[in-house]
Amino acid sequence: MFLIKRCKLALLLISVLFILPVLSCAQDSIFFDISNEPEPKDPLIPGTVTNMAVVRDRLYVAARMGNRIYCYSRGTWSMISQPGGAIGDLVSDGRELYALVFPSGDPLRTSVIRRYNSGSNSWDIGVSAYNYNIQSIFNAGGDIFAGGQHLQDYQYFSILHLQGSQTLVPIAFNTSILTGAARSGGDVYFATAGNGILISRGGDVSSVPAAGTAGASINGIIETGGVIVAVGSNGGIYTLASPGSFNSFTVGVHFTGAMSVWREFTGGSWRPSLLLLGTRGQGSSLTHGYRELLLDPNSGRPTHILRGPGEASPSSVQNRPRYTASIGVHPVEAIIQLPEEVMGAYFPSPEWEPVIFASTSRSGLWSYRDGQWNAEE
Repeated sequence: MFLIKRCKLALLLISVLFILPVLSCAQDSIFFDISNEPEPKDPLIPGTVTNMAVVRDRLYVAARMGNRIYCYSRGTWSMISQPGGAIGDLVSDGRELYALVFPSGDPLRTSVIRRYNSGSNSWDIGVSAYNYNIQSIFNAGGDIFAGGQHLQDYQYFSILHLQGSQTLVPIAFNTSILTGAARSGGDVYFATAGNGILISRGGDVSSVPAAGTAGASINGIIETGGVIVAVGSNGGIYTLASPGSFNSFTVGVHFTGAMSVWREFTGGSWRPSLLLLGTRGQGSSLTHGYRELLLDPNSGRPTHILRGPGEASPSSVQNRPRYTASIGVHPVEAIIQLPEEVMGAYFPSPEWEPVIFASTSRSGLWSYRDGQWNAEE
């Protein structure tokens, strides 16, 4: 019995000696991340933030369900006239700014899409949809599409097309809510939350999802290098393999639908290098923030290499601990690297990086400047 007790004691001591270095490393990692956490700033745009829309040399963004729209151009913030209601989202067709507006403040009562006239700093009357509440708006190749929820049946959704900025026409019925749209060639691909990806060819929308996406809840979709890429709420990444068919693979994160191409200055020009994908953790802030999907340096097409910011080059950040301790603890709902026309004149150097803006869930608008993420003041 005495020998057995001594053996148990020896095993316990060995276990403690083994665990202590592990705990020490974990504590060191936690303290290191805390030491890199930037001093918090008060965001210019608080709360949950809308998508960001670029029109020529200006970027527009707003607080979701607020009434103010902010404009950023060449380092300066300003505000434009109010669209007359709570703001659901913003989108651009490449020429004009459009806003999804809820005049009564209730998304289930009244909804209109309004177009902004930058010359007069005013908004048009707006377009509503007969028998539908408008719940989402997206651009695909210069066309504006909307997700409509039927007034008599909140479980019935359709896809609407804004034609001539005057009329909203249903083009697909009994779908799931529209979560994104992208164009490749002459085809438009619609992402839905539960009915996979639908394809429009020649104006006719398929009644069945594209192969490889049936039943999928797609949160976002984009075109890069001539290839359609989509992300799902369950961590799926879908890429167009052939017309009407998608391949997919799954990773251990949940995507919000935020998607943006990140360009790197190399070889004397800006080339697509990464696809930034917003993420939301499930019960843990350690998987918030965003991830980087590596793009082929020659074609801009997506690869299957997904990693965290700062893990390897190229990357959108210089320092991974700083990323982890800042934007890494916030779900990213929209993200964009500012294009040249919005930034204004600049002279690329090894140290210089274009500003990145990120819309967060409940923590306002954030920006990446001078090697550090923080709330945009």
